[in-house]
Amino acid sequence: MVDSFVERCRRHACGAWRAYRHHPWIEAMAAGTLPVEKFVSFQVNDAPYISDLHRALALGLAKAPTGSAWSKAAATVLDDVWVLGEIRAKEEILAELGVTGKLSIGPAAYIPAREAYANHLVRTSLEGSIGDIASALLPCAMFTEVIGRRFADVRVAGPSAYQRWADIYVQRAVHRMAQVHAEMMETEAARTDEAGRERMQLLYLRSVQHQVDVFDAAWHLDVRWPGEQGD
Repeated sequence: MVDSFVERCRRHACGAWRAYRHHPWIEAMAAGTLPVEKFVSFQVNDAPYISDLHRALALGLAKAPTGSAWSKAAATVLDDVWVLGEIRAKEEILAELGVTGKLSIGPAAYIPAREAYANHLVRTSLEGSIGDIASALLPCAMFTEVIGRRFADVRVAGPSAYQRWADIYVQRAVHRMAQVHAEMMETEAARTDEAGRERMQLLYLRSVQHQVDVFDAAWHLDVRWPGEQGD
């Protein structure tokens, strides 16, 4: 049986995928040993990234085939899971942990790992084809597997905020977006040449590596830029 293109990409990125799916941050959450400060770090530093993730989806709408399943799913996410809604949900989750106040979402709020990931997505969406965009976005959408499916049928140990966050990735709209990214990758892989498929595969791999990097930053609390006060 011939592998699908998505399976080919995942096999090519297998080492990075293992590091992503079984990251110490995620394993600690599963074991009930994730320190609150490391959970908070991930959420706070995820906030500015959400704007650029949605920006990448919006740019993709200009390149996706009119009326495609991808376009409909992206429009639903942009309409129903809009940026300020996601930010407010994070603020509510963090408030349960005693972290209050507005989250920063401007460029100045980025830590190095998050800015690198956001730049990768936005640049791909500006310069690439819809196949490139779907390839770069799928690893992020696979939170439906890495977090949603992993914790769907278990009681997440630790503060209730952990469970509330994990439950986000069980939502239908989020799962649909992951599905249409994969479908678009298959369609575009069949339409392009080997060089195009290799480019899509590389973009997918880089996104998986960026996912590992952002979890590394939260796990090690590595949030400062070189040269910042205290270095």
